[in-house]
Amino acid sequence: MGFLLKENNMLGNALVDMYAKCGALEKAQKALDEFCIQDVASWTALIAGYVEEGSNHKALNCFERMQTEGICPNAITYSLILKACSNIGVIDKGMKIHDDIVNNRHCVIEKNVMLGTALIDMYAKCGMLAKAQEVHHGILCRDVISWSTLISAYAQHERGHEALHCFEQMKSEGVSPNEVIFTCILKACRSIGAIDKAKQVHDEIVEKGLLKKDGILGTALVDMYVKCGLLAKAQEVHDEIRTRDIVAWNTLIGGYAQCGYNHEVAKCFEQMQTEHLFPDAITFLCLLNACSYLGRLNEAQMYFSSMTGSYGISPNSEHYTCMIVAFGNAGHFDKVISMIKMMPTSDDPVVWLALANASKRWGNVKLGRLAFDQIALLERSPN
Repeated sequence: MGFLLKENNMLGNALVDMYAKCGALEKAQKALDEFCIQDVASWTALIAGYVEEGSNHKALNCFERMQTEGICPNAITYSLILKACSNIGVIDKGMKIHDDIVNNRHCVIEKNVMLGTALIDMYAKCGMLAKAQEVHHGILCRDVISWSTLISAYAQHERGHEALHCFEQMKSEGVSPNEVIFTCILKACRSIGAIDKAKQVHDEIVEKGLLKKDGILGTALVDMYVKCGLLAKAQEVHDEIRTRDIVAWNTLIGGYAQCGYNHEVAKCFEQMQTEHLFPDAITFLCLLNACSYLGRLNEAQMYFSSMTGSYGISPNSEHYTCMIVAFGNAGHFDKVISMIKMMPTSDDPVVWLALANASKRWGNVKLGRLAFDQIALLERSPN
């Protein structure tokens, strides 16, 4: 094989690419090392494999080595290595690569939307939204992907006004929003309480026929209406979703449960199962969280019992915490202690804070001191 690789660079590239795409990165590296003439395509294939596998540090090492050997990265190489930087949060390295790109006459960011979008994504994921906006502004031909990357970043950081501004600017430039952008804009509307704008966006989604095609978008609408307290609208949208998944049901159930609408909760709980969807850990967390918040101890006990007994779902620390809050608020400290003992681990400060609050409410000095001692112990812990 070594002779063939040395004689046929194209065959060598194909081997590196095949091994990398199959996840056999050691073999890809070995084939690369046997090249007589190494080029950017083979190095980029290997870097792509490392990034895809999540071996971001190896990707960076590979990037450094190819440059040491005098091979100049292309736009695809840079895009991949920027993704590796954002994955592990090495913004200083990412900014240095940005400078290298600016000085590389073969990679003009303003004319390469793929490379520009990779930079936007890196800065956004590292929390540098002003730099992301700066790069985006410099791209000459912004497409729906570059816009969705920036809008998604603003929505993720709860910068709703900036997300909406980008949304309007994008449409003014003749770029039509896709499902990802609509989902982000609904999140942005929810974060700033822009319900009128959200309803306009809802109308746009319906006009484009997207609601019937995209269950994720429908769930985003349900979530937005739930968070804005418009449960009737949430139910209306939920009914229009053709293929409802567990996330859509959990969103609606959580909204009803939080408002104490027990009849609607029970109805949804039963109806989802008639559609062959069964509650999961998140479903029960929504129910238990609402019950503990509203002081509905009997219902919380019923859901907790059915969770393990009827559905075989093992409770995690969040489920136990909900029960501890419910029992603590009712003054049932014997059951609180029993719950703490049942937990796989009791190193969550939220558990002890819940006990401390309940102890203060009921004047239980002994348990209050225990809770504060545990909190102090956890704060001193190196982990």
